[in-house]
Amino acid sequence: MSKKKYIPVIVATFIWIWPTILIKFLSPYFDGHTQNFYRYLAAVAVLVPLNLACYREEFVRSLRNIRQFFLPVFLVFVFQTLWVKGIYLLEPAMAALIARSSVLFVAIFSFIFFADERRVMRSRAFISGSLMAIAGVAGVIVGKSGLRLGSLGPGVLIILLGAIAWALYLTAVKRIVRNTDTLVAVTIIFSLAVPLFLAASLLFGNINGVMNAPAGANVVLFVSGIFCVGIANAFNYKSIKLIGTSISSNFVLITPFFTAVVSYFIFGEVLSSLQVISGIVLVSGCIVLLRGANLVHRKAQC
Repeated sequence: MSKKKYIPVIVATFIWIWPTILIKFLSPYFDGHTQNFYRYLAAVAVLVPLNLACYREEFVRSLRNIRQFFLPVFLVFVFQTLWVKGIYLLEPAMAALIARSSVLFVAIFSFIFFADERRVMRSRAFISGSLMAIAGVAGVIVGKSGLRLGSLGPGVLIILLGAIAWALYLTAVKRIVRNTDTLVAVTIIFSLAVPLFLAASLLFGNINGVMNAPAGANVVLFVSGIFCVGIANAFNYKSIKLIGTSISSNFVLITPFFTAVVSYFIFGEVLSSLQVISGIVLVSGCIVLLRGANLVHRKAQC
């Protein structure tokens, strides 16, 4: 397998350093439902013209079989709603830790449904790299000063349900991108999800929040939608098609460490010794994971 096939997951991963930080920044101005609607609307506003300009024929052809997209549309709506709600209810660090349980659910569903995933997941490099990554992400988040394990309330269940929805969503996406261009697939799925987010904002949120928010907050809201929702997911879809759901999901475990680094510069949060050590273990685990997966795919091609 060419190393270039890892570029999409690397790009998606480093864009996804930002969502938790930006959601925290925007929370005083917008409720979760309103954030979801405007961020996905911004993503679609960029993705649809791009499809019409570059992939018009396949875009139109895929719309004729629109029913195949209904399941991932529903699942991404459920995931996004639960994930953002969980961030509002829990401390961001604890929410991030629990959300990373999605890699376990992704592994289970991938093992059940995809033979090519089973071949990779049985390798020693995948197992050891994944264990290192999971240990690293736990250390990065638990090492955050002031993290309280008590008073978790319903937030834990909400985040766990969101993690299951995310894993099922990725499984559904992999089935679609086998026969559909990844950019076309993400555009159709997100376009169909926008009305669901609109309904949720109208019923449970404050869709007029953009009228009262500062101009800077509105800019962050829409730019985060374009990059963190639209562009990042487009690259993640490509990654799923090239290297599979399990490898893509496990590599994304690296995001909490770099989120902590960015938080140091933005919010002045100091990295503890445990976080630094865990970050090294986490990055090392992801390297082992990718190198091991590359070796397995090479053997399969021989």
